[in-house]
Amino acid sequence: MRDQAPKARVLLVGYEDQDNLGLRYLSSRLKGAGHAVRLVAVSGGPEPVIEAVRALDPDIVGFSLIFQYLVPQFASLISRLRGEGVTSHFTIGGHYASFEPRLLFESIPQLDSIVRWEGEDTLLDLAECIAVGRDWRDVLGIAFKGERDIEFTAPRPGLRNLDELPWPDRDDIDYRAQQLPTASVLGGRGCPWRCSFCSIITFYEGNGTKGRRRRDPATVVDELEYLHRERGVRLILWQDDDFLAGGSGAVRWAHAIADECVRRELDRGLRWKISCRSDEVSRESLEPLVAAGLTHVYMGVESGDPDDLKHLNKLLRPEVHLRAGAILRELGLSFDFGFMLFQPWSTLATVRNNLHFLREFAGDGATPIAFCRTLPYAGTPIEEKLKAEGRVRERDFHADYQFLDARLDLFYDWTLSAFADRNHSASGTANLLRRLLFDAKLNLAAGRLDPQVTARVQQLSAISNQLLLDTAEMALDHLESGAAVDANDETLAMLEAHHASEDERLRADLKSLTSLTERCAA
Repeated sequence: MRDQAPKARVLLVGYEDQDNLGLRYLSSRLKGAGHAVRLVAVSGGPEPVIEAVRALDPDIVGFSLIFQYLVPQFASLISRLRGEGVTSHFTIGGHYASFEPRLLFESIPQLDSIVRWEGEDTLLDLAECIAVGRDWRDVLGIAFKGERDIEFTAPRPGLRNLDELPWPDRDDIDYRAQQLPTASVLGGRGCPWRCSFCSIITFYEGNGTKGRRRRDPATVVDELEYLHRERGVRLILWQDDDFLAGGSGAVRWAHAIADECVRRELDRGLRWKISCRSDEVSRESLEPLVAAGLTHVYMGVESGDPDDLKHLNKLLRPEVHLRAGAILRELGLSFDFGFMLFQPWSTLATVRNNLHFLREFAGDGATPIAFCRTLPYAGTPIEEKLKAEGRVRERDFHADYQFLDARLDLFYDWTLSAFADRNHSASGTANLLRRLLFDAKLNLAAGRLDPQVTARVQQLSAISNQLLLDTAEMALDHLESGAAVDANDETLAMLEAHHASEDERLRADLKSLTSLTERCAA
C-alpha cells in the first residue's frame, strides 16, 4: 500500500561538509520509498536554494541545522523563501533543533515542524502524510506550534539495527573529479562516553539509543568496496564520533572490518582516517587497521592539564595523551587532535600547564598545534553547569561566558586576534600543515615522495608550533608580571605583530611544498 500511495517532492537543504551524511541518509530513506528528493548545499547566499525550490516545487523543504550559531542564517533564508511565496511545509532537524525547539520556533516562526533526534523514519512518515493530505501532527518525533503553545508528539524510538538503512544517497557526487577522491562513511552511531562538553550522548538518549550501535562489518565493507571499485574513492573519512568506542567489542568489530578489507584486497588502494580517544590508541588495536589502510588518526585530546580534564570529564591523565602520540609516531601515522586551551573554570596556571603539555606533545612538529576554548553548546552538561552558575551569555545564538579571572578574558581575546589566521583560517598555517603532513605520509608510504621532503614538512611544522607556543607564553608572562595590561597594551601588540610576520614567512615555504606534494598525489 505504501508503494501505491502518492509521493512527495522533498528538497533537503544543508551545509555540504564531508558529504553531509545526515542529509544523505535522509535522502536515501525517502528515495527508497519512492519520493522525489533533491539535495542543495547552503552556500554564500540564498539563490541556489531559491532556484532549487523553483525547479522542484517541493511539498517539503527540510533544513539540516548542524550548529546553533547558524540559526540567524537559516532564519534569514527561510524568511526569504516565504517572502518569495514558497508555501511548502518547512521542517528542520539536528542537535540544536532537538534540544531547543521552543527557542527555534521563536527565532524562525515560519517553520511548520521540527524533527527531533534521528530523522530518517520521522521525515519519511511526514512526507507520506503530506503527500496524501493526511494530518501530520501525530507523526512520532516532532514538535509543532499548537493553538496555545509548542506541542510535542511522543519520541520515536531509534533504529536499533543500522543495517536496515540504505546507504547514503551519493548520486550527485562525482568522486573521480576530485584530486584525492574522498568519501565519508559511518560505521556506527552514538558514543558511550560522557564528556561534559559534548551533546552526542544526550542526543541519542533522546530516542532511547544510549551507547553505540555498530553496523555489520561485512555490510560496511560492501559499501567500502562499492565506493572504491565503482566510484573511484581512494580515501575514507570515517564519521563515527569515536571509531573504537565500546571497549574490546568495538576493537574486535574494527578488526573484522580491517580483515575483510584485506581479504577483498581493498588495502591495495584504499586509505582511512578515523577518530578515537587517546586511551584507545595501542599497537594491538591499530596495527590491523594500518594493515588495512589506516593512514591518519584524529584524537580528542582536549586538554593536557589534570584539572581541566576533570572538568571536561575526559577520565584521562595527560600522560595517556603523550603515550598515544608516541605510538602513532611509531606506527608511521599522521595525526591531528582537538585541543581546548581554555575551559570555563580555567586559571592562568591551567593555561600555562596546557602550553607546556602542547610543547611536549607536538613540539617536534609531528602534528600542527591549534586550539580553541570550550563552548557551552545546547544539550551539554557544561551548559547546564554554567547556567546554574548564572554565567551563560547568548548573543545571536553564540553561547558565551566570561572566565573567573578577568585576565583570562583579555588573554583569550588576544589569542583570537594574534592566532586567528594561523589557527582558524581555511588557508591558514595550521590547515596547510595538516594537509601537508597527511599528504607527505601518504605519498612517502606509496614511494612517491623523497623522505627529505617529509622531513622538511615536519621541520616547518615544528618551527610553527614553537613560534606559536613561545609567543603565547611570552604574552602569559606579561599578564602575570603585575603590570597594568589592557586590550591596547603595546607589548601584546608587539608580540602579535612579530608572530604575524614570522607566520607569513613560514606560509610561503609551506605553499611551495604544497605544490610538490599535490603533484605527487596526482
